[in-house]
Amino acid sequence: MNNRKLTFPEFPALHLKCCFFIWGQVTVTQDPEIKSIKQGETVTISCKTSQPISGCNDCVSWYQQKPGEAPKLLIYYIRRLQSGTPSRFSGSGSDYGSDFTLTISGVQTEDTGDYYCRSYHNGGHLTKVTVKISSSQPSVSLLPPSSLQISGDSAALLCLLSSYSPQGALVSWTLDGSEVTEGVVTSAESEQNGRYSRSSVLTLSKARWEEGELYVCRVTHDGAPHEASFHKSLC
Repeated sequence: MNNRKLTFPEFPALHLKCCFFIWGQVTVTQDPEIKSIKQGETVTISCKTSQPISGCNDCVSWYQQKPGEAPKLLIYYIRRLQSGTPSRFSGSGSDYGSDFTLTISGVQTEDTGDYYCRSYHNGGHLTKVTVKISSSQPSVSLLPPSSLQISGDSAALLCLLSSYSPQGALVSWTLDGSEVTEGVVTSAESEQNGRYSRSSVLTLSKARWEEGELYVCRVTHDGAPHEASFHKSLC
């Protein structure tokens, strides 16, 4: 359990007060303390109080804290979204229970941070879970020119990147070990269900295509290198 002295914004004032009192030591626990998931997945954070809240539905709230920022109220009264909280966040739990959850449906990279469950028993108890969004590496494939293209005046190779997150994959080409920039057209990244894709085309003159042997599409994503290659003589 993590108990920290932080300044937390209060939930909006309503014409409702907690009229139940629980005596004795109350603890709040979350497990595990760190969750690492991939973008687009759903994460559920559990919070458990050692004693039921006895109908005091304003006794549980959820906060998010990003590095270098103050904690921000996400959910109050167990399940009510604070203004500005994205709809992918939701809270659940019984008004008379001790088990509560925060669910993030379709996690985004900006959701990385610390999440606090706060119980207002006897003045307030809180604990923390850190959510880390891990990356999904791209699938990289290289398609050579068709026989119809080769019979013409130029040849084009197509490099396909798919199913990666977060965005930001960079593409470069080499021909027989030397970088090629002329004739390269790389598309913008497209997103679907939290995963990204893009393509890159290298177009060469027929003469340069016939001279070359090893074509490589190099991809850098989240600091890691990936590549796909094509040996013309092995075709």
